[in-house]
Amino acid sequence: MTDDGVRHEPGPGPPGKHLLPHAVELGGEVEAALERLRPRDIAIALLTYNNAGTVKAIVEAAAAGVALLEGSTALVIDADAGSSDATREIIAAGGLPVVHVEHPAPLAERLTVPFHGVPGRGSALAVAFTAAHRVGARALVVLEADVTSLTPEWVARLARPVLEEKADFVSPAYARHRYEGTITNLLLAPLIRALYGRRLRQPFGGQQAFSARLVEHLLVHPRWGGWKREIADIWILGTAVADGFSVWEAWLGRRTVRSATRSTDLPTMVAQTLGGIFAVMHAHEDLWLEVRGSEPVPEVGAAERPGTDPARADVARMLDGFRRGVRDLLTVWEHVLAPETLGDVLGLDTVAADRFRFPNDLWARVVYDFALGYHYDVVHRDHLLRSLVPLYLGRTAAFVMEAEPRSAEGTEALLERVAEAFERQKPYLTERWR
Repeated sequence: MTDDGVRHEPGPGPPGKHLLPHAVELGGEVEAALERLRPRDIAIALLTYNNAGTVKAIVEAAAAGVALLEGSTALVIDADAGSSDATREIIAAGGLPVVHVEHPAPLAERLTVPFHGVPGRGSALAVAFTAAHRVGARALVVLEADVTSLTPEWVARLARPVLEEKADFVSPAYARHRYEGTITNLLLAPLIRALYGRRLRQPFGGQQAFSARLVEHLLVHPRWGGWKREIADIWILGTAVADGFSVWEAWLGRRTVRSATRSTDLPTMVAQTLGGIFAVMHAHEDLWLEVRGSEPVPEVGAAERPGTDPARADVARMLDGFRRGVRDLLTVWEHVLAPETLGDVLGLDTVAADRFRFPNDLWARVVYDFALGYHYDVVHRDHLLRSLVPLYLGRTAAFVMEAEPRSAEGTEALLERVAEAFERQKPYLTERWR
């Protein structure tokens, strides 16, 4: 058993099982069930943990989505983190063949479920990859079990580019109001774009699709073992891009989550998401250090611009959070931020909210200084990540004020300038990283 809690098979097994070096041991009953069900065109992986209240609609939508892919056969892989409710029984009654696999999950993540809703997500994905490979699935579609807006069309849009052998990895794009998802729009997506050179809107989007050849590639990858302690999705994305696989994006519509367990605490979400990216940057610099520029990815589905309906965004509260950060966290920032960057941050005018601006290039340097601070371990990493929150609040306040008078197209242009700044400032990061 490895230190991630998953038992790994030492190498190729008996003929017909197509075992790979890093395939996880699923158990005799599961192996027998998969053998009976093979071959299947599509494996649908549900990553579950006490989702009895929402999973029925998810399974029904998955079955209807498979029906849209004429002539395709499918099964459901229930990768479960130890549900104690009726999740398993509800999935079994959903209309598609089901294989249930319980995977290990850290106790801390069961008690305080991460932002993505799945304790032990890396182990869950390893189970899904292994089971999909066992049944010879041409496409693996990963779905969240607490997304109540999921429709049959989502499944079809994710799977179709893979089944048509156009895509190896399909990431989701969702329709959002312009003030929703600012962690993604102002921080995560621009950073991922600059690191890996692909313009993805929601790198932590939950729903995904994988080709058989990418699944197999990941299961034999020499760096496989190290990513389970990090955010698995970021290592997978970086590896797919670096190794020449085709990355696509699927427009899915609005995403609505109903969960009693996901963490919604802002500092925790920033620490988990950005901390995952920084951890992959630190451990796998070969995936991003030499990447320059970016390119768009092919899309499926109709693109939707940011919604501009009137929505409340408490700029005064955000600015107050930024000011408190200047007051309370200056001693931390002095260790993390370069002197020039810190001077520029402290020079921002916060007296009048309507005049407050946070330049894009300064914001990019701030984030890169935090990445460098994480890399060189200048302060306790959790403290470092959480101390970014007031700076993020300040940047968000500036974005809201800039976007307020603009159209949807104008808002998109603002976000594009943010991403361009992260690309433009990347040499600032790489020169200090080496």
